[in-house]
Amino acid sequence: MMRASVRLCARAAIFVVAGFLAGCGGSPNTPMGSVIGSPGGSNPPPTHLVNVQLTVTIPAGGRRNGMGPNYVSNATQSLAVQLASVNGGGVTGVNATIVDTLSKSPRCKAQNNQTVCTATISGSPGNDVFSVSTYDGLNATGSVLSVGSVSAQIGSGGGGVGINNQLSLDVNGVIASLALKLSPNNVKRGEPANSVMSLTAYDAGGAQIIGAANYQTPIAVTIQGDATASFTLHAPGQSGSSLSIAKPTAGLSLSYDGNKQASSITVQAGVNNSGTVSAPFTLHGHVPPPPVGTIYALNLGANDGPGATVTEYDGKASGNATPLRTLNLSSKLYARSITVDSTGNLYVGYFDNSLGFSPSNGTPDQRNVVAIFAPGASGNAQPTAVLTADKTTQSSLFPLYTTLNAAGGVVVYGATAVDGNAGSDATLTYAAEASGAAAPLHGWNFANPAIRYAGPTGLALDASGNFYVAGALHTPLGPSYGIFVAAASDIGNPSANPARTIPWDPTTGLTPGFTVNVGLDSSGEVVVANSLLKINGSNVSCQGQANVFAAGATGGTTDDPPLRVLTLQGISTQSPFCASPRSPLQPFFPTLALYANTLFIVDDFNNAIDAFPSGRGGTVTPTQRIAGPATGLNAPIAVFLSPLSGQAPARPVTGRSQSAPTYVRSQPHTLHIR
Repeated sequence: MMRASVRLCARAAIFVVAGFLAGCGGSPNTPMGSVIGSPGGSNPPPTHLVNVQLTVTIPAGGRRNGMGPNYVSNATQSLAVQLASVNGGGVTGVNATIVDTLSKSPRCKAQNNQTVCTATISGSPGNDVFSVSTYDGLNATGSVLSVGSVSAQIGSGGGGVGINNQLSLDVNGVIASLALKLSPNNVKRGEPANSVMSLTAYDAGGAQIIGAANYQTPIAVTIQGDATASFTLHAPGQSGSSLSIAKPTAGLSLSYDGNKQASSITVQAGVNNSGTVSAPFTLHGHVPPPPVGTIYALNLGANDGPGATVTEYDGKASGNATPLRTLNLSSKLYARSITVDSTGNLYVGYFDNSLGFSPSNGTPDQRNVVAIFAPGASGNAQPTAVLTADKTTQSSLFPLYTTLNAAGGVVVYGATAVDGNAGSDATLTYAAEASGAAAPLHGWNFANPAIRYAGPTGLALDASGNFYVAGALHTPLGPSYGIFVAAASDIGNPSANPARTIPWDPTTGLTPGFTVNVGLDSSGEVVVANSLLKINGSNVSCQGQANVFAAGATGGTTDDPPLRVLTLQGISTQSPFCASPRSPLQPFFPTLALYANTLFIVDDFNNAIDAFPSGRGGTVTPTQRIAGPATGLNAPIAVFLSPLSGQAPARPVTGRSQSAPTYVRSQPHTLHIR
């Protein structure tokens, strides 16, 4: 009688059977020889050998349905069999037997759509273990299809061993190629889903590897591109971002948890030295921005800037919310703007007096600076770096508005001689690591009308790096009011022409003196904050509004009505100072910052921060409002929104409403400012 059992062993290259088990882990039961047909070692006494009848059954070609109990490739053209151990002990003086297994090979015949071959091999009385390797070429040549071992009880008069798909024989399939499929392979973003994963392995002969035996090398399956950990792979007994598939396995799947922040991913499967295959899983629909993580407010205070504060709130804060932290700013300088990079560094634009420029010629003051504070700075913390004027390049700052470009560099109004600007007013772009008396990388201005201080009332960048300037620009005939767009390619042009102009006039509904800053929503629509002055006898009131215009950085003068006008409920005041140019609050009422399609407004007259959906016109109700004595809001004139920590920010459309890319600051320039 023959009792068959299994011995598994992995091996990664074409090799000879005589050394198979030894190469797989140093078992003492392996033969001494290392080449097919070579004798074993000569030191131990020769093993007592008897003839054993080998029967090999090669399955018919074609596709096989379902899982079989074992794996013998229908592409097998030859195999090598050799006695490896007897009763757990090593053997000597044993050669491998090579058997060709084509139907036309000697001692082979077609039988029931299969090929059955017989041969005589050497065994030894006792419990024998035979090593087996199959090949896709004759005479044990070509690619290895599978490797493994079979055991049988052999009597003193010999016995028999069978190799087929019905006996309890396991051989390790050697994977030459893979096929991977997901069904379904696309869903709508935000809707949880499960996808059936089909993973098929093929040997070098093109036959599918089936059965319960392990592969020679496990298949590594991984998820690529899942930054939000929204996808999970599943197999019997395991799940996670990666799987190790040791044998033909059913029940594989991929799950998506419905996270709207997730990106489309790719599932990848591979085996060493056999390449990889991949299958995409696509999410349809726009990626919304991550939730707001922190709301920053710059509070002008009672002294028009000196003694200002920055208060920070949780992104979900509402009502009379206490700030997470409060940073006390300089008691001598005049705070005017804030922005935050993706690591949490806070940039504060300071004037050295209430104007920040020379009224006689419109040039910025040399002592204006941009101070950079460490993430989480609070109390009386000092800046870790300060960007100042640079005499060498005649560069100075006018940081009424500051933003960051895609490279993490500060973009700010000022003056410079770089790029042929001759020391005149310009919009400056700095390197990401700039601090101290640094020269800007570039400076640009319009030829006519030209930037001249204190004309600008806003500054924004779109995702392509185009500049949006709001305010009154200078012409020989007087000021020209509007939104003026400079192309990104004009970053170093001292005489640029506006690529687009949105005039402030009755058609656009924007009034000089009552129009503030500009931003862009996630679709690129241009949003302009302004107020509507109402006079009833001796009573004066101002109603906050936002006028929305078509997206686009080109088009010349687009003197068209707004797409919609948002009347901002709750953003109103009956203070006569809302119409007084001498009020330090009037130029900032109201000031906006856009976070995707949510419009955040700071209301300096009512000490409040409100959030509105920007996609609807008419009177809109705030979806979030922070106001009350515990908030610490004190004449807020600027707001910035950073994404929830640990989540990738949405692509920025304005420098003031999204986080800029991460960068490392080199050689900090520290200056105590109080």
